[in-house]
Amino acid sequence: RRAMDRLQTQLIEIGTLQSQLREQAIRDALTNLFNRRYLEETLERELSRAIRESYPLCVIMMDLDYFKDTNDTYGHEAGDVVLKTLAETVTKQSRHGDFVCRFGGEEFVLVMPNIGIEKARMRAENLHRVIGSLNIPYGRFNLTTTISMGIAWYPAHGETKEQLLRAADM
Repeated sequence: RRAMDRLQTQLIEIGTLQSQLREQAIRDALTNLFNRRYLEETLERELSRAIRESYPLCVIMMDLDYFKDTNDTYGHEAGDVVLKTLAETVTKQSRHGDFVCRFGGEEFVLVMPNIGIEKARMRAENLHRVIGSLNIPYGRFNLTTTISMGIAWYPAHGETKEQLLRAADM
């Protein structure tokens, strides 16, 4: 009986560890956003659904401006604080069903299914304003940042994930 109980406990622990590994494989460790791997897989599915159900899909690519200067002036810990704050801000500004990913370095991608280009543009402008007005406390400093953004819209700017990401990046 004890051996069965121990075995049951071990199976539960293994299941928990497997779930944690799955999460670690699709999450960015610093920001806890989804990572590029998740973006590649999920954008493909979302795009297929948009094609099948005939609705638009928008992708916003964001790049922190002068991020290297922040790291060089205040240190990498300050840069990490800026990245985390940006991740939290974009997540809070997103709709249920949207998803935010850290694309790499100081680049982020927001995927918005079932939204037209004009609404997406308004949301991007609002996000740009919100991020530009942030005062990010770091020690005795208040850091500020701005972002450059690009929007791509299925179907007008591409029909594959690669085309959409390239268009948003440009």
